[in-house]
Amino acid sequence: MLEISAGGVVFNSDKILLLRKESGGWVLPKGHREEGESISDTALREVKEESGVDAILGIYIDSIDYQYFNFQKKRKSKKTVHWFTMYASDENLYPQKEEGFREARYVDSKLALKILIHKNEKNIIKKAIKLNEREDF
Repeated sequence: MLEISAGGVVFNSDKILLLRKESGGWVLPKGHREEGESISDTALREVKEESGVDAILGIYIDSIDYQYFNFQKKRKSKKTVHWFTMYASDENLYPQKEEGFREARYVDSKLALKILIHKNEKNIIKKAIKLNEREDF
């Protein structure tokens, strides 16, 4: 079964929004697409739900594909995550505790590349930084 998710690389000035999981690892905000929802709407909704930030949608970055073991369904699942650049000036961050996030923070892009736990998210940030340099926000 293919799962579809979407998320954002949220820029606040020269910093990027990251979420810290209960396990301690840092990730980008993303989540599952709901029935009838566009991927851009999913990305904006998930950023809002997971961090409390009302972001402005930028441009499409890319997608990543991976497989993982779904313990609830007791089988391997395939997932595609679509990523967008986003922009926010909101400094009030509210990590979604119910989803296992204990902290939300804007960090310098170099630090983000160092502390993110998923290599594919690091690659998305690198692409987002290049695209961000070309956008007029």
